Amino acid sequence: MLRHLKRMAEEVYDLVGGRVPSGYMSRKPVGMGADGTPTHMVDRVTEDAIIKYVEGEGLPLNILSEEAGFIDRGHALTLIIDPLDGTYNALHGIPFYSVVLAVTSGSLQRVSHGVVMNLASGDLYEAERGRGAFMNARRISVRSFEEAHSLFSLYIGRRASRRVHEALHIPRRVRSLGSAALEMAMVAQGESDLFVYEGEGCGILRIVDIAASYLLVLEAGGHVVGDELRPLDIPLDVGARRNVIAYGDERVMEVIGWASR
Repeated sequence: MLRHLKRMAEEVYDLVGGRVPSGYMSRKPVGMGADGTPTHMVDRVTEDAIIKYVEGEGLPLNILSEEAGFIDRGHALTLIIDPLDGTYNALHGIPFYSVVLAVTSGSLQRVSHGVVMNLASGDLYEAERGRGAFMNARRISVRSFEEAHSLFSLYIGRRASRRVHEALHIPRRVRSLGSAALEMAMVAQGESDLFVYEGEGCGILRIVDIAASYLLVLEAGGHVVGDELRPLDIPLDVGARRNVIAYGDERVMEVIGWASR
């Protein structure tokens, strides 16, 4: 299964890797995705390539995609796709966007395989449940928390919670980079200590955004929870949104004062 996921990611990289071709760069939406957000040409092209691969190889998978929604092909397993996580970055020349692919037998907690490819750099992250997490075939793991070198990746958009804004002064560095999948992968590979997408009174992320990175963080020895600090789960529904917290070392939650909330 990982072999097929990696081949799908490579096909997307061949289309838009390194730099999105000018023909796909229109910032004007070409439609509306199943999740209720605008679909751009680059989203449609990358999604079509993945669906074509699944159908061409005859893979026994249903498909859940940000743009197309749920495609019931009559199978027990479902391929979860975000064909371009970080579309805004890609369309504005910001080299931080990815393709996200995962396989599940049910909801988020039942994801068994995941692949994330950084389409700007070609770096490939992969995980299989119970077998560890890897970047470019090298095993990765979360890091121990050190305040002097701390880095948090936080959603600080207009819907960000008050609690997130209060946490901005705690680490040495804060970044908000625009691709949830890659930002979670940074936690998994020990480059970042904490990832938080938390809205004030609303969920932010969908299963298509994080399915693969969820598994990456867990297999790298980290934790992924919801805003009540309970194990996170999201149904196979592109309309379902949740707040997401991922971290490596339990001590980071004590430092920001969220350990007992």
